[in-house]
Amino acid sequence: MGPCVDNTDAHEAGAADTGAPDPLKAPDTPEAPAGNSPAPAALLRTAGIPAEVWTRAGNPQLFDRAGEYDRARQQQADRARALAEQLGTTVVPHPELADTDRGTVLSLRRRLHAGAAPGEADCAYLESLAAVPEGLVHEAVAVHRIGVRLSRTRRELERAVADEADRVGALAWTLACASPVMRAFLADAAPELIPIVERRLARGESWSGKRLRKSAAYLWRALGRAAVKTTPRGWVGQVAPVPLGPRPQPGHTVPDEPPPLLAPGTALGPMASETAENVQVTRTRLSTVDLTTADPATPLAPAPLHFRADGAVRCWVVDPAVRDRLRQVELRRTRPLDAVLTLLAEGPRPLGGIEAALLGTTGRGPGLGAGADTGPAPGTGPGTDKADDGTRRVLRGFLAHLHGLGVLRVCAAPHRRRSAWTPAVAVRERDRLPCTEPLGDAEFVDSYRMAEGAGSGAAAVSATAVDAVHDALRTAARLAALREADRQHSAPAGELCDEAHGLDERPRLLSDLLADQWPAPEPPPDTPSTRRRYEGWHPARTAHSGYARLLAHLATRGDAQQVDLTDALLDTFDAPAGTAVLPPWPVDCLVRPLAGPGPPAALETVSPAGVLDARFADALHALHAGHGGYGNGERHRAFLAAVEREADVRFVEVLVPPPAERAANAVRRPLVTSWWTGDPDPAPYYGTAPGPGTARYLPLDRITLRRDGDRVIAEADGRRIVPVHHGTRGALPPYDVLLRLLMAASHPATAYTVQLDGLAGAFPRAERLPRLTVGGRLVVSPAAWRLPRTALWRADDTDLDKVRTLAALRRAAGLPRYAFLRCGAGAEPVPADLTALPTLRVIDRLLAQRGAQESVQGSAQESAREDAGELLVEEMLPAPDGLVLRDRAHRNGGRGRDGAYVAAQLLIRLPHDRALGDLAASAAAALRGTHLPATHAPSGRDAEADPIR
Repeated sequence: MGPCVDNTDAHEAGAADTGAPDPLKAPDTPEAPAGNSPAPAALLRTAGIPAEVWTRAGNPQLFDRAGEYDRARQQQADRARALAEQLGTTVVPHPELADTDRGTVLSLRRRLHAGAAPGEADCAYLESLAAVPEGLVHEAVAVHRIGVRLSRTRRELERAVADEADRVGALAWTLACASPVMRAFLADAAPELIPIVERRLARGESWSGKRLRKSAAYLWRALGRAAVKTTPRGWVGQVAPVPLGPRPQPGHTVPDEPPPLLAPGTALGPMASETAENVQVTRTRLSTVDLTTADPATPLAPAPLHFRADGAVRCWVVDPAVRDRLRQVELRRTRPLDAVLTLLAEGPRPLGGIEAALLGTTGRGPGLGAGADTGPAPGTGPGTDKADDGTRRVLRGFLAHLHGLGVLRVCAAPHRRRSAWTPAVAVRERDRLPCTEPLGDAEFVDSYRMAEGAGSGAAAVSATAVDAVHDALRTAARLAALREADRQHSAPAGELCDEAHGLDERPRLLSDLLADQWPAPEPPPDTPSTRRRYEGWHPARTAHSGYARLLAHLATRGDAQQVDLTDALLDTFDAPAGTAVLPPWPVDCLVRPLAGPGPPAALETVSPAGVLDARFADALHALHAGHGGYGNGERHRAFLAAVEREADVRFVEVLVPPPAERAANAVRRPLVTSWWTGDPDPAPYYGTAPGPGTARYLPLDRITLRRDGDRVIAEADGRRIVPVHHGTRGALPPYDVLLRLLMAASHPATAYTVQLDGLAGAFPRAERLPRLTVGGRLVVSPAAWRLPRTALWRADDTDLDKVRTLAALRRAAGLPRYAFLRCGAGAEPVPADLTALPTLRVIDRLLAQRGAQESVQGSAQESAREDAGELLVEEMLPAPDGLVLRDRAHRNGGRGRDGAYVAAQLLIRLPHDRALGDLAASAAAALRGTHLPATHAPSGRDAEADPIR
């Protein structure tokens, strides 16, 4: 284990200046760096274990044998039916056949028609009948012998399938225990699994038994997650920055086919990690702090959502019994409570500063005395040196009571530690991961890598290949706009969220809008995800629209392996121009690099810049400081600052608590704006409290919203603000309402996304969909196959029957070996090897989930039917045998130091070759419009609050 660097800032977090803020001074905003420096970098997102580890579950020979048996069984059934026909035409009507014999022959004929082979007694009986020709007797004997051989083959296959179940079960256990990545993953995801399996194996249980078979199925799903999926999580999903290579020199001949995004030989090298304490666990730990005896430097902040109305203070606080849930607390509005909340309206303050402001010079505290007329002015008076101990104890007790209710919170950053870099060869040889000292039971680990080029060269992403991806992205954006135009025929593009429908040209306080939405007394059910789900492709809703004509064109190409959509073709469907649909905003294009020949990448998503990499930006910047750094966060901050100067607005980051304990690390992000709102405690998000002059808190009750045509305008103190949210998760109610209201006033480009997979949704009855590419440079939707429930097995079928069915389906439909399976359009994809026994459990699980979902939706009777549901099969791009990136921390079958191939995604910041100033001017133009009249500051706020200037 490498040495650890302690990055804990527990006491500094949230420690705000105790003096009165300067009402004219705004946080400094950085100038855009000259020459567009730092240069944009791509971010590799890689799988934690080699793909070949997961593919070892496959047994193509077993599935081929099952397929051969199935074909032989079909041939035998065909010959049996032909024999039945001959008996029916030759023997049954024979005049010499007695009536009793005719009944026996008819019974045999029915069995033969069902495909059964005749038995030995049947053959002897036919031979005894004079009405049966000798040739038919010989054919019956031949079919019987085939049936005997097939019965023997079936028994052999049954034993082989049972042996295979033992093999894959033991193999999953061996692979999981042998890999430090899998040991770490299982310790986090299923800490009880390993000791349970060890106890069962010690008792002599078999992997073919029910309990260990379920454990093996889980292990293979975990191995598939670690080997195929690249979403960062612990050690099974890692990140590494890769700079963009130099552009070709003027006069250099550009090849017709773009080079690969990653040059051959690119590999992952040294490893490092960052361990961070769970945000919700941190706050639970801080909830036990006793404010009656706490250090005066202890920073406090109010609950993020609270408002004062109708003689009461209502706020939402984390339920101490269920941390993934919020509960509503309502307090009688009193002067002491008003005084505390007003004092903390501008962000966290240390406990000693609160005492100094509230107790004043007399020791009686005008905000606490029974006959006080007004509350104290925060920050006035020489402090608490003259206050008597009794009054201080009363104040401390009052603050402790509010803290116990959750109305006040102690602020601190979660503990974070980073490991030193460990060479990949050391990880490979020592079988240990670089790690930090454990921070507790609930923590998050993010793993980081360095990318290395072939030989002694440096790793880089080809600028020419990025140009090709960018060009193809323009075509993909046109395609997405064509699809969206048809969807918006019934939902206009300017449609606002439900919460904003009541807005007009008059500014309304955000707190009033929230109060209208908040139910009482109980919060809504726990629904962590509020982000709009990808709807995918859909059947045309407008006849003769461009999208409808596009689908008609695709319908005529259903037999093609691949269909390429070009700009010229999209012109015929009246698709908007590429320059008109790409947003004036940097975007992050997530692609999967492909090996040639053909398109260099497959598109995953296009999303606003700075969201998908937000959680890792600070650690990447620190860990790679001596290796070129990772300047995307700094570059994004400079872009936002340039837009602010161009458009005379202020960007404000919206901070909302995580929706669930297991998603708590998703709130981390770099500081890219000079203001934040929402949660007044920024330490869990930024890792520490912003220092003076870097960023300030904007209270929610200073924000107003209004309509300007089809736009929502947010303002504070008469200045337009533009909310932004660099988080990947939604929010718990009622924070979801807050987030939707504020983001309705954001820059329209911050909601821009492109995702084009799932073509099957547009053709609900198609059995096969071709691969879809744009401009020949980018795969946007993989080939897909739809398997109805009736094509699969019954729940009581044996494993051999399931193997036979899957082998027959793969042969008949031409399915690839490696695929992603979904239990319906839009469902979560699950990796599968269609020649592996664990895939049977995957399919059973998907079908069971589908049935459960339909039952919940009121379709229990339909889900019980054999024909309920369907299985979508999508080709895996790239397949494990077409990967382009190696990992030197893993052995390549014991050969050399190049390492084994791992799955990878590239996150590319686009446009990569446009000056920040030009891009900022375009973004500012989208925000400009008619003159925005100033509005008065909301009444009731602190007179010394810092205005947005």
